[in-house]
Amino acid sequence: MGEGSAVFRFDAVNHEYIDPSSGGVFPHITGMLQQTGWIDDTWYTEESSARGRAVHRLTADFDLGAIDVDTCVSRYRPYLLGHVKVHGMLSPTWYSIEEPLVHPKLHFGGRPDRIGLVTNLVAVFEIKTGPFTKAHPIQTALQAILAELTTRVPAESIARFGEYLKPSGRGTVERFDKRADFDEARRIIKRCT
Repeated sequence: MGEGSAVFRFDAVNHEYIDPSSGGVFPHITGMLQQTGWIDDTWYTEESSARGRAVHRLTADFDLGAIDVDTCVSRYRPYLLGHVKVHGMLSPTWYSIEEPLVHPKLHFGGRPDRIGLVTNLVAVFEIKTGPFTKAHPIQTALQAILAELTTRVPAESIARFGEYLKPSGRGTVERFDKRADFDEARRIIKRCT
């Protein structure tokens, strides 16, 4: 394994990465993207937030083998079905599923949706229930910087994917491959930490 994550305590309720020695809070990916203007939460609704949390829970349960898709009863089941179809096409192997990490030198945290192998590439994989935004490639670049801690693969060599799930039961996958995403990610880290 790589150098590993910094020592921290994760508060899932408040989505905080806490330094146990000082009690300070490390900046996290979503907060850093908001602070630097990449995310505008003006249009977020309680419904989209509830949908995102529910779909993340369902897809994590599926990827962990903890849910039977055929007997799943949820108003968000169509999103799960889209994920199942994408999973069938890509046949990923996950190393971690929504595990929080804090970079020991760069002092920021994040919880990549998935880190693993996708089409035989070491990858980070972000699950979305809304449309593509310009923040997604930068978000996955920040996640790749965290993922290099455990994968031992340089961040710029980690494949980055966004999975876009629809209420129709369909899903699509986009690969983000611009090197400039990492330049912006490192500017954001410098500004926010």
